[in-house]
Formats: sequence, C-alpha cells, structure tokens
Amino acid sequence: MLCITMKRGEYFTVGSDTVVLFDQLSGERAHLTIHAPREVPIVRGEVLERQGRQRPACLSALPPRKKYRYRPTAAFLWNDERERAIRALEKLADRLEENGTAAEAELLRAQIDQIVPTTWEDELTNRAISSGSRPAGI
Repeated sequence: MLCITMKRGEYFTVGSDTVVLFDQLSGERAHLTIHAPREVPIVRGEVLERQGRQRPACLSALPPRKKYRYRPTAAFLWNDERERAIRALEKLADRLEENGTAAEAELLRAQIDQIVPTTWEDELTNRAISSGSRPAGI
C-alpha cells in the first residue's frame, strides 16, 4: 500500500485519467477533489460497508491510528516575548491608521487576530487568574 503525505494544492494521479488534488484540511477532515472519467465509480467506504460490503483487506491489516487530542496549551504557549511581539504589531497598526493607511492597519489587525484569537487570550487569562499568576500586560 502506498501512503502519501501532501501539502495543500499538491496532487497525485491514478493511471492516466484520474487526478486526486488535496484542497484543504479542516480539523480532522481532509478535502480532496477527484477528477476521473464518469465510468470510474467513486464511492465512500462507509457507504459500501453500510451496503454489506467488506472493508478491503489492505485496510483491515493497518493498525488503528492514534486519535489526535486537541490541547490548546500544547498548541499555543503564551510568554513575555509573544506578548511584546503582539503589542509591537498593535502599535504598528495604530501608526498605520494615524498615517492615513487604515486599510493596511485593518489587514494587520486581522492577521494579529489570526495569530492570537481573542478566545485564546480570554482562556489563557482565566487560567492564569485561577492559578494565581497573570500573563504579562494583563
């Protein structure tokens, strides 16, 4: 069995007529686009199994994968350096706005929000307060 690791936008071919494109990853779901001739049936495994078909033998032999467990603290650890970097970016956005480039300032603020979503800030602040310590700047 072939196992392929791909980045968004990469693709592979099956034979000369079928192309499988990796579109995006959302949480635990991969979005694939498949270009194949109409006469090639493409059916989800769960549908086939509901219809009474057996899981392919090549998949039955695979060991079960460990399920990823989302842990916000493992994904994002707040520290003083990050706090200073975010504050510097916010000051830069303020300067851009003062100089009449509000559109660029808004774009920069949108990127800051992508780096540090407000929900994470609130969650980190609440954890710090409940543990007796406070993150820098709060």
